[in-house]
Amino acid sequence: MKLNKTGLIALSAAAACLVSCGENTAEIIAPSTKIYFSWWGKDVRNDYTISAIAEFEKQNPSTDVVPEYSEWTGFQKRMDVEMAFHNEADVMQINYDWLNKYSPDGEGFYDLYELSDSIALDNFTQEQLEYGVINGKLNGIPTALNAETFYYNKTIYDKYGLSLPKTWDDIFKAAEVMSKDGVFPLEINLKPMWLLTVAHTEQLTGRKILTDDGELAYEAEDIALMLEFYKSLIDNKVTKPIDEIEKNDFKSGSTAGVVYWISDAEYYCTPVIENGYVVEVGEYPVMEDAKLYGWYAKPTSLYCIRKDTMDPKEAAKLVDFLLNSEEMAQAQGLEKGIPLSTSILEVLESKDMLKGIQFEANQKMTDNSSKLDCINSNLENSDLIDAFKAAFDEVYYNKADITAKSEELYDSFCEILAE
Repeated sequence: MKLNKTGLIALSAAAACLVSCGENTAEIIAPSTKIYFSWWGKDVRNDYTISAIAEFEKQNPSTDVVPEYSEWTGFQKRMDVEMAFHNEADVMQINYDWLNKYSPDGEGFYDLYELSDSIALDNFTQEQLEYGVINGKLNGIPTALNAETFYYNKTIYDKYGLSLPKTWDDIFKAAEVMSKDGVFPLEINLKPMWLLTVAHTEQLTGRKILTDDGELAYEAEDIALMLEFYKSLIDNKVTKPIDEIEKNDFKSGSTAGVVYWISDAEYYCTPVIENGYVVEVGEYPVMEDAKLYGWYAKPTSLYCIRKDTMDPKEAAKLVDFLLNSEEMAQAQGLEKGIPLSTSILEVLESKDMLKGIQFEANQKMTDNSSKLDCINSNLENSDLIDAFKAAFDEVYYNKADITAKSEELYDSFCEILAE
C-alpha cells in the first residue's frame, strides 16, 4: 500500500520524537521520501534497474525508491486496476498506447513541462517530446524509438542460395525452397502478425486502417483481406500458426527469421549468434506496386509521473536519472533500444557501446524514417489484436467463412474503438 500525504506526515512526526536515551540528547532521524517506481521487464532489465536505483539513492540519501516490477504478461491488467483505484506508482514506465487509454484529455499524468527545472528536457528534440504530449501537456518522455523489424539467419539463406527478402514475393519464394526441409522463413508472433497484416493490406489498398483520430477506416472487405493474407502465410509455410511456435525455433535454425521490436533484438538474436549463425537485419517488406509503405515506428516506452504525486520534484529527479544519467547509460546500454537522450548517447559513444544487432536494427529504422509513420496508439489496442486472432482461429481451425467472420470482426472493431 502506498503512503499518502497523511501517512508521511505521521511518519515524520514519529521520527522526530525518537531520542537517544544515553545522555538526554535528542537525535532527530530525518524522514525519507518514498518514491514508488513501476516497470515491466525480464530479469536482465530488472537487475540493472535495481542496481541503478541503488546508485540513485546514494546520490539522493533522503529518497527511498520502492521498486514494483514484473514480467510483461499481466502488467497492463495490473496497471488498469491501479489507475482505476488511483493506486499507481509515482514514476511509471508505460507503453505508448496507454497514454490515450489513461490520459485521453492529457489530465491522467503529471505535466512534465512543469518539472523542467528537474528534468533535462533539452536532451530531447521537440519532435521526440511530441510523442508524449496530449492537449499541450507533456504526459510522458520517450526512452527510445521502436519498430517491428525483420531479423534473418543469413547462414540458412546462404545455404539455400537465397538473398535476404526485400518483398513479400521474396518471402513466399523462400518458403517454397525451405519447406521441403521443414524450415520456415519467418516466426511471427501475435503483435508482429497483426502489424504485418496491417502493413500488407495498407500497401495493397493504399488506405490506412485507422483515421488520424484513431477510428476504424476499413470496411469488412478490407478486414477480409487481412485474414486472407495471414492465412496465405500459414498455408504456404512462411510461418507456423502462433500457438504452434516453439520457443527455440529461431535459435535452433528451424526458423530462418523473426519479426520483433528493435528493443527485443538482443534477446532473440544473441542466442542464435552464439549458436554459430550469422544474423542480419532485413528490409521492411513491400510489394512492387505498393500504394502505401504500411510500416510504423513508435516510442519503445515512456516515463510518466503520477498526476497527484506528493513529491513531484523527487519523482522528477528519478525520471531525469533514468533518462539522462551516465550511471543509467552504462547500466542499461541498448537493452531498451537506442536511447533518445543526447546525454546518454554521448556516454554510449564514448564507451564504444553503439554497436551490435540492436544498433543495426535502429539504423535500419533511421534509414527508413522518412517512410515510417508514427503509429496511432489505437493500433496497438490489445483487444483489437485479440479479436483478430480469435476470428482467424475460427477461420483456420474451424473452417469458418472469411466473409462472415470479417463482418463480425468489423462490428467488434467498431465496438472496441468506441469504448
